[in-house]
Amino acid sequence: MALAKTRSVALVGVDGFVVDVEAAITSGVPGLHLVGLPDTALSEARDRVRAAILNSGEQWPQRHITVSLCPASLPKSGSGFDLAIDTIGRT
Repeated sequence: MALAKTRSVALVGVDGFVVDVEAAITSGVPGLHLVGLPDTALSEARDRVRAAILNSGEQWPQRHITVSLCPASLPKSGSGFDLAIDTIGRT
């Protein structure tokens, strides 16, 4: 099992909060699963990240990737987390 960690920022109003973005790559059905209170736009990140990885000439991992956005109690929205997810998806 491979683990990767990076950070991003969630905006709530005009306040920014640090969000730990962690990925666990395990065997199982290939796919990307987001946990940690993502909204609909963030849930679509799996399609944007997959397209970015494939269009950059990299191979999409044929493993199961679970991406955790912590703290889970903080609402997360938009596409601002795509870069962090893409970065750890390449590990």
